[in-house]
Amino acid sequence: MPQQGVELAGFGRRLAAQLLDLLWLMPLSVLLGTIGALANGGELSLGGELMANIIGTLLVLTFWVERQGTPGKLVLGLRIVDTETGLPPRFGRLVLRYLGYMISALPLCLGYFWMLWDARRQTWHDKMGRTLVIRLPQE
Repeated sequence: MPQQGVELAGFGRRLAAQLLDLLWLMPLSVLLGTIGALANGGELSLGGELMANIIGTLLVLTFWVERQGTPGKLVLGLRIVDTETGLPPRFGRLVLRYLGYMISALPLCLGYFWMLWDARRQTWHDKMGRTLVIRLPQE
């Protein structure tokens, strides 16, 4: 468990971070899709779409590993930490957390809203990856 006095990130701040991330991920996805379509005679192929998704996934995981958060989280002073130690999570846990995004979204995004009544403000993907999202103290 992270040290005493650490503030868990709230729903509004996490939602705002997600929306900020969409500002860079969506144009990147469109750009990669366009490049894939141009390379395929103007049509987006399954392979091109898969490649764009893989690149997006690797970018998000790289941010999580190197910075403990995506650009949206970083701008808003949020970090992803291991539930037991409060330290940066291991790579395997971050991969599970990322895969958990799909599970969190499946039943009408219930897994994302779960944090609203969870004592540790964990979404389903946080629980899968055994992570917490904390808010850094303001300087």
